[in-house]
Amino acid sequence: MLPYRYLSTINITKHANAQLYTPDNKQPKMTKKEEETLLIFERKIFRGIYGPKYEDGEWKIRTNRELEELNKGENIVKWIKGQRISWLGHLDRMEEDRMPKHIFTQKLEGTRRRGRPRKGWREEVERDLQVLGVRR
Repeated sequence: MLPYRYLSTINITKHANAQLYTPDNKQPKMTKKEEETLLIFERKIFRGIYGPKYEDGEWKIRTNRELEELNKGENIVKWIKGQRISWLGHLDRMEEDRMPKHIFTQKLEGTRRRGRPRKGWREEVERDLQVLGVRR
């Protein structure tokens, strides 16, 4: 269990990162590199929180696996994906005249750039749902 004084720091970090990946901010999906960067940052913070361990008469830095066990397999990337799925459910339940629902359901008109289109927020959330085995 984390000491109380660190809980607010972790919540602020998760909240700040969640703000980066909401459809309201028109951010594209999280790339693998961004996911890995977030995980590295999270492990760095947790190493500072939990500190080194004293084992066999010497101090050792906690490994990534030990940090994962201490956090019970939860990480910030899973939390962000869960929040995206939660927002999708909220959008589905919204009334049709609300602006977020209107933006989510409308199709863009006009031409697009050359090349393969980038995956958007909707495609990423649908992929997350497929990975979890959830049907819409």
